[in-house]
Formats: sequence, structure tokens, C-alpha cells
Amino acid sequence: MENSSLKVEISAQVTSQGLSLGLLNSVLISQCREIEEFLVDESDDGNITSLGSYPDSSFRAQLSLVRFEDFEPTTVHQQIKTRFNDPVLSRLITDQIVLDSQRKDLPQGPLLITVFLKFTKKEYIVAPFSSAPWTTAKVEGSCAICLEEMSEEGSEQEALCQPPECVHMFHEDCLTNWLDRHDSCPLCRQSPNPLTNKPSEALEKLGEGFE
Repeated sequence: MENSSLKVEISAQVTSQGLSLGLLNSVLISQCREIEEFLVDESDDGNITSLGSYPDSSFRAQLSLVRFEDFEPTTVHQQIKTRFNDPVLSRLITDQIVLDSQRKDLPQGPLLITVFLKFTKKEYIVAPFSSAPWTTAKVEGSCAICLEEMSEEGSEQEALCQPPECVHMFHEDCLTNWLDRHDSCPLCRQSPNPLTNKPSEALEKLGEGFE
């Protein structure tokens, strides 16, 4: 799965612009961007949960005005593609403008078509716990938590997994219960918590927040 993806939504509103802006039709293109975060739980078959969305502070809202004598598709597309480097996006905007200019309930006089572009960047955050995939590889030894022998072949009834950045294998249920009470691998004491593994680095980052 990719860490992020971009979704574009296009809508439009048609009004009469009045004669104060001249006899040419106007198209106002408004752009905004937001970020929507998702949590990917690898220990639950990759279950994805939305964490909500918020405006992208790194993206500045943009407005651009284009004037047209008429809404002939070729003319509209030539004007739009000079403002967007993306040929697919230019075609989608053109189609929206031409479609709205052909409505039968349009007001009299020059038109103002406001096109709204909403870009949604979807970011996927992987939960800090990953299950090992089902495997037919032979697993030797016993689970260090329950001391029971681990199955030679992974199965849905007896799933095997390991802590992040660790080579030790355990029964999934055993490790889940262990990590509810402890913050490290029961054998090597490797912890998924950066405050435990690299306390000096974590303290430096915390200190930066108070400067």
C-alpha cells in the first residue's frame, strides 16, 4: 500500500455576473487542499480507520480568473491547460465548465461560473505493531511467553507474530497480552516505544519543544 494518495473533487456554480464586469463570460477557479489521515492496523488484516481530516496548512488557497467570449470546448480547453500542467485535470475542469454552460436554466447576460477544486491528500499511518504473514515455513521451538510449542505451520487458529524490529517469534495472542502489561520483547527487551529504545534522542526532541 502507498503511504499517500491524492483525490480531486470538482464542482461548479453558475450565476449572472452583471454588466459591471464587461460583456465577456468569466470563470473563477478556486483551489483548496486538505489532509485526511487513516490508521492501518496490520495486526487486524490491514483494517483501515479514518482519523479525520483538516486543512493543509502548507497549501495556500488559490483563485484564478479566466475570461471567455463563448464556451466552445476547444477554446475553453486551450485556456485552462495553460494554467494547469496536468492534462487530465485540465480536461476535467474543461468538461465541468462546458457542461454547466449548456444548462437550460442559465441566467441572462454574461455568466460567472465558479469552479471549486478540492484536493484531498490521503495519508496512511501504519500502526506500530505488525503481525507476521501466514507462512508454511517451519517454526522451531516454543513460545517464550506461554512455553507451549509453536506450530510448524502457521494457521489462522494459531497465528504467529513478532514485535517491530525484533527477530523473536511468539503466538500472536500471547504477545498481544504481554505488550498490554509490558513495553518490550520478553527475550531481547527491544521496545516498540522510542522513549524506551532511545531515551536520549527522545529527551532531546522533547527539549526542543520548550525552546
